[in-house]
Amino acid sequence: MTLRIWQPVVIPGLFQTADYARALFAAAQTDISTESLDNLVAARIARQAIFAAPEPPQVIAVIEEAVLHRLIGSRQIMHDQLIRLAGISERPFISIQVIADNTGAHAGLAGTFQIASVEGRPDLMLIDAIEDQLTDQNALVRKAAVVFDRVRGDALPRTISRDLMLKVAGEQWIG
Repeated sequence: MTLRIWQPVVIPGLFQTADYARALFAAAQTDISTESLDNLVAARIARQAIFAAPEPPQVIAVIEEAVLHRLIGSRQIMHDQLIRLAGISERPFISIQVIADNTGAHAGLAGTFQIASVEGRPDLMLIDAIEDQLTDQNALVRKAAVVFDRVRGDALPRTISRDLMLKVAGEQWIG
């Protein structure tokens, strides 16, 4: 399985710490109990078990640099989240790349999506919106794949992206 993730707004859910996820869920909900919030966070974190599978998916994620600078929760939460993100990016089956702020206009500005590819099956695309939309419409998924390739082409290489994550964690979010 291969997952291609384009996320210009927040850290992708598969890479989030519990505190970061909690801050996002709390901000998005207007009427939620502590128990419901705990359940949402637990479900998000439980999905990360996929990385411990004998054959974990290949994950290629591209994020905007603004994601690294956007305060979610607290300075400590952001610091811890970026340190975790940099650590995850060292895994051989995970590639996380950052589109630098000075890139300007690029193909991914239309929105967030994920594409899942499994051999022998049609690709599926999840469009993140008010309510997530899942589609296997071939023409739409192909169009998104082209957008993803263009966005990834504009992104910094993996090691430079990792260095940027660590730099922002240390310079902006520590202290």
